[in-house]
Amino acid sequence: MGAIPAAVARLEPVVYTAGVPRRERPLESEDSPLLRFAGDLRRLRRGVGEPTYRELGKRTNYSAAALSEAVSGRRLPSLAVTVAFVRACDGDVVEWTARWRELAAAQPGGSGETPPPYVGLAAYQVEDADRFFGREALTATLLALVEDRPFAGVFGASGAGKSSLLRAGLAARSPRTTLVVTPGADPVDEFAVALASLADEPAGRVREDLAAGPQALRGWLAKAADDLLVVVDQFEECFTLCDDTGRDWLIRALTQAAGPRSRVVIGVRADFYGHCGSHPELVAALHRAQLLVGPMSTEEFRWAVTEPATRAGASLETALVARLISDAAGQPAALPLVSHTLAEAWRRRRGLALTLTGYEDVGGIRNALARTAEQTYGDLGEDDRVAARWLFLRLVVPGDGTEDTKRRVSRAGLDTPDALLERLAAARLISLDRDGVELAHEALLHAWPRLAGWIDRDRDDLRAQHRIAEATALWVAHGRDPDSLFRGARLEEAARLRERLTAPEREFVDAGLAAEQATVAVGRRSSRRLRLLVAGLAVLTVLLAGTTITAFAAQRAATAQRNEALSLRAVDVARGMLETRPAEAAALALAAYRVTPTAEARDMLVLAHAASAATTLGLGYATTPGRIAITRQPAHGGRPESALLWRPSNGSWEPAGELPTGDTFLYGRSADDRVVLYGSLPGSVLWDLSDLDAPRRIATPADLPMVESMDRDGSLMSAVTQDHVAVLWRVGDRAVRRLPAADVQSTALLPDGSGVVLCRRVGGAFVLEQWSAAGDLVGSLFSSPFRMSPSVGPDGMVVAVLESGEVVMIDAGDLRAVHTVARVDGLGHPSMVTFDPAGKTLALTDFDRVKLVSIASGTELISLDARGLDLSFPRIDDGRIAVLAPGGDLWQLDGDVDRVIRELCADRPLSMDWDRHLPGAGPRPLCP
Repeated sequence: MGAIPAAVARLEPVVYTAGVPRRERPLESEDSPLLRFAGDLRRLRRGVGEPTYRELGKRTNYSAAALSEAVSGRRLPSLAVTVAFVRACDGDVVEWTARWRELAAAQPGGSGETPPPYVGLAAYQVEDADRFFGREALTATLLALVEDRPFAGVFGASGAGKSSLLRAGLAARSPRTTLVVTPGADPVDEFAVALASLADEPAGRVREDLAAGPQALRGWLAKAADDLLVVVDQFEECFTLCDDTGRDWLIRALTQAAGPRSRVVIGVRADFYGHCGSHPELVAALHRAQLLVGPMSTEEFRWAVTEPATRAGASLETALVARLISDAAGQPAALPLVSHTLAEAWRRRRGLALTLTGYEDVGGIRNALARTAEQTYGDLGEDDRVAARWLFLRLVVPGDGTEDTKRRVSRAGLDTPDALLERLAAARLISLDRDGVELAHEALLHAWPRLAGWIDRDRDDLRAQHRIAEATALWVAHGRDPDSLFRGARLEEAARLRERLTAPEREFVDAGLAAEQATVAVGRRSSRRLRLLVAGLAVLTVLLAGTTITAFAAQRAATAQRNEALSLRAVDVARGMLETRPAEAAALALAAYRVTPTAEARDMLVLAHAASAATTLGLGYATTPGRIAITRQPAHGGRPESALLWRPSNGSWEPAGELPTGDTFLYGRSADDRVVLYGSLPGSVLWDLSDLDAPRRIATPADLPMVESMDRDGSLMSAVTQDHVAVLWRVGDRAVRRLPAADVQSTALLPDGSGVVLCRRVGGAFVLEQWSAAGDLVGSLFSSPFRMSPSVGPDGMVVAVLESGEVVMIDAGDLRAVHTVARVDGLGHPSMVTFDPAGKTLALTDFDRVKLVSIASGTELISLDARGLDLSFPRIDDGRIAVLAPGGDLWQLDGDVDRVIRELCADRPLSMDWDRHLPGAGPRPLCP
């Protein structure tokens, strides 16, 4: 067989189940017993007319995904699936059973006996659906959620069973074509390889398209399948493994790709819920589209542990079941520990019965994993113990306000001997594939005391190693760019840890040390080189003077083209400097604008001016300040995350009270800033900030869903229930009021609280309607084939953000003459709307663009390309748009370029290295 690309080995099976089936990908060869077995099963299916896997699923009661995987040739299917497949294709069950047993006995570790019905620490995969039990109700709920919402999130604690639910539950039972991926350190590469396999395209071409921009993912998903379900498991890796660029690409690509033809589901560890809340696009996409995976009920747990054994012809002693239920009670990560313990107990069964004695022999769920790990470690030689310790520590990302997480690393970059890797994998402590290595489960982090002790002792060095690993990957990705190397204190720290690093990381550190030494040497030679350069330029000037006059006309066009290219390149460089060197970015953007005033240079000039004049407060704003300011107070030690309140004082701010926000996230506020909303599954937490020194939590009814909108003073709230009913609740009332409107998708209260605008599904369309607060239909405003999110501003102005990305401005001040004022395109979905308190303008922001639009005419007053900057919480102030940068800095975006230039030139002297950034274009004056 040909070599398999490295990243392919990590991909989950691609399940073709929806619509007209694709032609099945042929096996590369049949040069092994397993591949011949798969090939014969395929021929058996073709012999009865090649029914679809969906049709076979109806005949067998197994999912189409499990049946498709059975003939993939990747692994031996279970006997039960094989028999069902053969029976559905009119094959000889006795003959195929004998053949299966012969092949099972020849598999590595096989004995011809029934394989263990438990998967140990690993998550249940699509092909394990026939032994995945206990989550039937939750799977049905998730399937319904996916059908209703284009983007959904599954949250739960580590060990709650999210991955198994997504794979063996959702992916195995969904009628859609299913693609399961994990972000890894490079989500662009992960999706490129996955889509290349699904769309029959070269991976390099797919990666090139995806890397050009997040919007490309939507097109490739549409090309890959007509009805696709994308499952992104372990989504928290985008916060622990990805750099900022990869994280932003993934979030934007997924939220933009989600739609009627491409459903997206992410699985996220619960302690990263707040991280999701810091990205407005995720907040919008996950609204009313979240599922919390909690512990199993007693009956679900009993079913989960007994039924796999029953299906394998075995049983569990009653005393063992009772002991398992007792031991697992109150254990937050019990499921992987139970599965590991039962897999170990299976080896000590008596006949076909798992006994309490065998369970106690392996140490029970509290000690089985630690005993396995400790025994494996103790059997190693001294050199292998040292290597194992560094390996385990490299597979960990130490938490920063969150729990520690596992980390997948490239197998090629490890110095660990292959024999040691195989030994640890055989003990099911790590998971190996062709390209990477990772811990078998995060349960190992707290269940094995030795590893927990190593992590605690080396926590600071682990964080430093993680930074070095990220910097090395960036350095390699940018062609070993010298500008990516460490300098100063960070280089000294990396040099101290050199012996613990991988070969590529040591090369990165050595390159940094060499560059630092070279800098010293260059300084000594700079004076001599400068003299030689001046002399050379003088000679060159004399030679060129004679040809300038004759070539002038032709050169003008060439110079203009060159200058435009130089200007655009300088804009790209300035974009990369915005966060770390904003003043230099501003000077470079101004220089690019002076060379050629392109739209890109103008946008970057405005953004760099805002970044260079950024202000902050405390540890960073949590939202743009207005009547008050709110800043972040991250978790530290045993203290949970909180928010600090500030009041204005003589042109500055003075501290006031504190909000114990915990894992919630700020997502809304009233127009007068007296009520703020924090998100918390499954509803909202409301705070009354009338008294900043003594903020008061507002009690809400237990059945109030997550609040969608408030009136001007935050006294009336609207929301939508899971059964699509609009509800209103007034602060102080004991109950919520349900409106008699069916199939409501979203709501927006009128500023004075007299009514509410609803988006409802009516047949195959969506309509905007205005209802009174008493529950009467007042009038119809607008209709569209796309789902809409409404916002209501002053004087009856309604803005509808369509799922297609278009924004429609509707004048509903007179319900007898409702009319469309303007349509604004060029935005992605979702887009956020913010009104000017004076009612003259509104701000529209998506992932990549910021617009300021006149309410009267729909004219765009400001339109900025802000891709990659993740600007949020816009607030309009005197013609400028105040936004927050990711670190909590406050930026003021000003569309008046002349004023921007005046302020830049008045603030500080500007200088420019023209030869470095704009060679041949300058120098020229930056300021008037």
